[in-house]
Formats: sequence, C-alpha cells, structure tokens
Amino acid sequence: MWSIPALLAVLGAWKAEAAQLSASRGYSTPLVEKTLKSGAFSLSASGTVVSAVSGKRIKVYAVKLVVSAGLNVNFRDGASTNLEGSMALAANGGFVEFVNPPNFLFATTAGNSLDLVVSGTGTVAGRVSYWDDDNT
Repeated sequence: MWSIPALLAVLGAWKAEAAQLSASRGYSTPLVEKTLKSGAFSLSASGTVVSAVSGKRIKVYAVKLVVSAGLNVNFRDGASTNLEGSMALAANGGFVEFVNPPNFLFATTAGNSLDLVVSGTGTVAGRVSYWDDDNT
C-alpha cells in the first residue's frame, strides 16, 4: 500500500520525467498540463472559428473542413494575418489534417481569435481541435 507522501513523490517524478521527455523532443511544454479542446463551426462568410483567449495563443492540432460549393478558404490569426495560403476547394470537397499534440499545425498570436476567410458563395463546415497556451 502506498503512503500519501510516497505517492506524491512518484507523481512528482513522473511529471518531471514527462517534462524532460517533452524538452528532449523539442516541445516547450509537456502535454500533461494542457486541456485539449474541440469545436465545430459552420460559416457562410468569413468569421471566427475559435474566440480569442486573453493572453493566450490558440494552437491547432487538427482540422476537418468541408465546403458546400466551390470556395477559397484560409485560416487567419485574428482580423488580418493569414496563417496559411488560400485553399481552393471544389463543391463538396474538403480535407482533414492533423498532428499529434504537443505538435501543432498553426497558432495565433496571444490574444487573437482563429478566423476563417471564406471567398465565394456557399457554406464551410468542420471542426478544429486545439488548446490555448501562454507559451510561444
């Protein structure tokens, strides 16, 4: 049977080992301290996909996106900075893209929303998976 001090020592050692492993792989923070989130969206014009979090970056690790008509789309850091180039998608086309956290596909600047620019007439629907992070 474990005593509470012994259990806390084991948990502390595990957390330190996780941080060291993350650092050895080039990750700035261990994943064990992040809350992974996911949100669906449906837009017929440019708009916000994930609302801004004060002082935090939004780091996206997975995207699923589908369009109802031929459209151009691109993700944007807040109101003005493109995160990726414009992607032309055919009617009923789309894509899925993901990496394993703590890697991420793209991120906003701290305090900015994640927006999607929609060019054309139709609907863009999908889901983004992300976490908010105060680390660069």
